[in-house]
Amino acid sequence: MNIKFFFAIILLTCSLNQGVFSQELNFKVSVITQGSINSVTNDQVFFKNLEKGIIELMNNTQWGEDVYKDYEKIKGNLQLTITEEAQGVGFRAEIALQTERPVYNSSYITPLLSIIDKSVVFTYSDLQPLLKTTNTFYDNLSSILSYYAYLSIGMDYESFRINGGEPFFLKAQEVISSLSPVYARDEGWGNTSLGKRNRFWLIENILSPRLRQFRQAFYEYHRLALDKMYEDSDKSRAVLLSNLTSIGQANLEYPDSFLLTMFGDVKKNEILDIFKIGDKGQKDKVKAIMNGIDPTKRSFYENNLN
Repeated sequence: MNIKFFFAIILLTCSLNQGVFSQELNFKVSVITQGSINSVTNDQVFFKNLEKGIIELMNNTQWGEDVYKDYEKIKGNLQLTITEEAQGVGFRAEIALQTERPVYNSSYITPLLSIIDKSVVFTYSDLQPLLKTTNTFYDNLSSILSYYAYLSIGMDYESFRINGGEPFFLKAQEVISSLSPVYARDEGWGNTSLGKRNRFWLIENILSPRLRQFRQAFYEYHRLALDKMYEDSDKSRAVLLSNLTSIGQANLEYPDSFLLTMFGDVKKNEILDIFKIGDKGQKDKVKAIMNGIDPTKRSFYENNLN
């Protein structure tokens, strides 16, 4: 056999294998309608095509350079709820996104993200391709979905390696930088948004030097506490309390940040389950820390962690 032909076959095979296993995400995607939808698009085929387009973008795109095997893919749920149809093919919608990762040597799955984004506006025509976006703007829905893909992958890496998600967070920031001026100022993206609870502020929080301590603690929470829970649950609980203490200190550096509020929302049930068998001293510390991060959860911890 011609040696050049032989190596060409090997390279082609490797390329095909990499293509099969290179995508990072394995999301369940659904598109649903709510409220009044005009007859022009009141056709479930239209929304099924939109759903297929989102699946194609999220699950069949390689977002980074690492190769993933099927069982390594990041699992999550993404629901797009169409709440209003504007002129032509413009829509207002909400995105609900949840992601998770397995805990080492256990059947337990820990949540990483839980976001409800009520500021989704976009235009879409039937069978319009949705495109991976970083530094070039195509359309607002492609930008929003690409942003959440980078965020999801970044948070997963962050739970396995200190600052491991940085390249993906920077790509999410590039998505924002490349927005069309028409969308850059809307409530979902704008840096002047009231309450500082949108896509811009979430990435700003993650990349802020004031919250580096949170990112260190987030890594340790998962790798040095949850992933070690099977070895020594008491020691891991103590490590996790130390991580929460660090997160509480980060909250003093950056009060009322979107990132820390989101962490409290995502992890509240998990924290409760871990510390409900802890001693009174641990429980009191957890309640004080979590109440400081999100005072709206005070009754949740007071009623369930005693």
